[in-house]
Amino acid sequence: MTTASVSDTSASSGKPLRADAERNRLRIIAAARGLFAERGLDVSLDDVAEAAGVGVGTVYRRFANRDDLVFGVFLEHLKSVVARTGEAIDDEDPWNALVSLMTWMCELMSEDRGLAAIIMTIDHSNPEIEALKVSLSERIEKVFDRAMDAGVLRPDLAATDFYVLFTMLKAVSEVTEQCAPGTWRRYLDLILDAVSAERSHKPLGAPPMTEQQMHATQKAHKPGR
Repeated sequence: MTTASVSDTSASSGKPLRADAERNRLRIIAAARGLFAERGLDVSLDDVAEAAGVGVGTVYRRFANRDDLVFGVFLEHLKSVVARTGEAIDDEDPWNALVSLMTWMCELMSEDRGLAAIIMTIDHSNPEIEALKVSLSERIEKVFDRAMDAGVLRPDLAATDFYVLFTMLKAVSEVTEQCAPGTWRRYLDLILDAVSAERSHKPLGAPPMTEQQMHATQKAHKPGR
C-alpha cells in the first residue's frame, strides 16, 4: 500500500492521522489561514499548497475543496481558543486568568483579519462546531465564576456580559486596526477597569486616536465599502 493510500484510509475511516500526515494537515491549515488573512477567502488550493510547501495532491487528500478548508481552519481556531481557556482555568490568579484570556483573544482577533470572513462563511450548526462552542462557553463561565468568587469582579456582572464586551472590542479592532493599530488595547483597559471590583485607573495600553486617525478611519469605513 502506498503512502497516499494509507493517508486516504486514515482520513476516510475517521481514525487519527499518522504523525507526518497530521503535521501536513496543520501546515496546510496554517498556510491557508495566513492567505485568508492576507487576501480574503478567494484563494485556490494550489495557492495554499505552494504556501504550505506541500504537493497539491496532499491538500486535496485532506480537503476536498475550499469550503472544506475554510471549515478546517475555523475548527482548528476554535480548538486553540478552547485550549487557551483551559490554561486560564489553570491559572492560580483569577484576575490574571481573565485579563490574560481577554488580551490573548483580542490579539488573535486583531492579527488575523481573515477570521471575520471565515466566521461569516462556515456552518455554525455543524455538530463539531457546536460541541466546541459548548465547551468554550463552559470554560469561559468557569473563568468568570472563579473571578466572581474571588471578589475581583463587580458583583452585578454576568458571564454573558463578556460576550458583549468582546464583541465591542472586536468592532473597535475592525474599525481602527488599519489606521491606528493597537487602539483596541486602550478600550480593553477601560473595560477591565470598569469590570474590576476595585478600579485601578492604571495607565491605558494605547494612546487615544488622533484627529487624523479618526478621519482616516471614518474614510476607510464608509457605508458600502
